[in-house]
Amino acid sequence: MNRRLHLPLLCVLSIACLFGCMSEDSNSLDQSEIFIKYYGSESEEKAIDLLELSDGFLLLGSRTDVDNSDYYLVRTDTAGNRLWEGVINNDDTTGTIDIPSKMYLDETNQKVFIVGTSSFDRDDDNLDKILVDHLFLVDVDISSTGFTVSNSLVYRYFDSRSSSDLNYVPQYKETSGADVLLSGDDLIVLGSVVAGSNDPADADNSILLMKISRDFATTDWERIKGFSEDDFGKSLLEADGRYFYMASITSSGSIGVGLVDVMVEEFNIVSGNEDNKVEYGTTDNDEATNIVYTNPGIAIVGTTGSGSSQFAFLIRTTRGLGVADIEPLTYPRSTSENWNTVGSDVVQTSSGDYFVVGNVNSFSDADADPREDEILLIRTNGVGEVYEEEVQEYGSVQSDAGNAIIRRADGTMVIAATVHFGGSATMMSLMKTNKNGEFLKN
Repeated sequence: MNRRLHLPLLCVLSIACLFGCMSEDSNSLDQSEIFIKYYGSESEEKAIDLLELSDGFLLLGSRTDVDNSDYYLVRTDTAGNRLWEGVINNDDTTGTIDIPSKMYLDETNQKVFIVGTSSFDRDDDNLDKILVDHLFLVDVDISSTGFTVSNSLVYRYFDSRSSSDLNYVPQYKETSGADVLLSGDDLIVLGSVVAGSNDPADADNSILLMKISRDFATTDWERIKGFSEDDFGKSLLEADGRYFYMASITSSGSIGVGLVDVMVEEFNIVSGNEDNKVEYGTTDNDEATNIVYTNPGIAIVGTTGSGSSQFAFLIRTTRGLGVADIEPLTYPRSTSENWNTVGSDVVQTSSGDYFVVGNVNSFSDADADPREDEILLIRTNGVGEVYEEEVQEYGSVQSDAGNAIIRRADGTMVIAATVHFGGSATMMSLMKTNKNGEFLKN
């Protein structure tokens, strides 16, 4: 299979002094354990991923200006105080849109691999300017004082059919990046590609899974997987030497309406071939966002339903990918008006409980104050039953969301969130909880 690997020299780094961190106060919780800090500027920032470092946190987001969007990195100390910040981009042309998806920490070498999508005008046709998606992968060296991009890859999948496809012309396909992890001296990269997997006339989205050297120079193997209509790679997982990816796949219902389901596949790290594959779903849309390794198996978080009947969900299964139910995390159970919620990420406690972070959609609070999306934290027991008295929401009258969560060794948790201050003023936030999962309130 032909491949095209681009190593652009146009990654641009800019470190700028932006707004100082702000913090909230509370009269009830221990200030030594918890905090809320904000990071951003007059641009629009959105939190996407979060890593814990030995001496603090690394927050990944997108930063959108008038002309383009960039990867946005913020490093903090353990108290959430900003140490440095900056942007990474692939600005080949004006108006390039660079949106990150996930990052992976190589702690031994103090490197972070970040994958996402770079959209910019095509340069290989005579058409009017069209934004085309390219997988955008960067290798970032980090320190306590700053960062540098040591390598980058802008990539589009080259689709070549067999000689029996007489009317098919091989061509590069739009490609997006979803997740990356390090395996020895190689990287596993997950994404999606606009390429019909069976019929050359199709232009559906298929899953891209590939293994490349950590210097981005060579491709070991590459797999395109399409199961029905639009299929998207979402998240990678390494669990005690076994490798999985999770995807959203689309199937047609009896009346031809596409429904989204969750698909998890275990794959062979040497060949990329499938070892085991299982689908999870209901009769409604089931959109997964992340897959994590837990005790004793795997947990998947996402959102099920549609419209005003949309709920965060949890799937608990084994590493063998056994049969499992999608557990809607409805709240409150005592009324017929359950909150309309979204699930973004999940962690497990030492006792086997789960904390799911996401957001609750528009609602009215106890004082009948109409509110837009709020940051939501749901605690469940080991079988996915919600502890109603411990459900928490936080935010303003604007649209806010919890995007990622990590659990620290001491039992406290840190949430990466997006907070809207009105107009176009959207900033990234870190919210550190105490061991009970409580955070600061308005």
